[in-house]
Amino acid sequence: MSKLSLVTPPNRPNTDTEAVLEGIDYPLIEPGQYEAYMVSYETSTRFAKKVPGDSSHMKRGKIYAHFRIDPLNNAGLGNEKIVVFMSFNAKTIKKPYGRNGKFTAARRSNYGKLMRRFFGTEESTGVTPNALKDKLFIVSVRTVEEDEKQRSLSKEERYSVIDKIVDYA
Repeated sequence: MSKLSLVTPPNRPNTDTEAVLEGIDYPLIEPGQYEAYMVSYETSTRFAKKVPGDSSHMKRGKIYAHFRIDPLNNAGLGNEKIVVFMSFNAKTIKKPYGRNGKFTAARRSNYGKLMRRFFGTEESTGVTPNALKDKLFIVSVRTVEEDEKQRSLSKEERYSVIDKIVDYA
């Protein structure tokens, strides 16, 4: 892998002020292939819809798998911890939402295909993203240049995501 540098470092909030912006500033790195390992996953109500008469779960939603990019510094990104996410569509998400949340995904979804690819047909049923933890992968990273409504993001708003897991490293 070639020597690359972080395009924009993750910003840290200044907590000495009256107002604090919370949340993650997603890093922007050069598109390409990197080594990465999964550190956590979470479920989100983004794009989810309530089920009438049932408050225990929601239809649709998202699954976000967070990966640490270039942990061995083989691409030359430095010692700073760079975490980029990969998103999947969920068929349903169950309460409580968030870290290690429960969900269902369709067999033909990107999540289902990924699990079958790494764990086989029978073993992939019921496998959570935690099965990917502590394994080193080659991932393909791209830059997000448009929002969910296909409007262009300014240069400062762009960020990197994992497009796909290519293979084991």
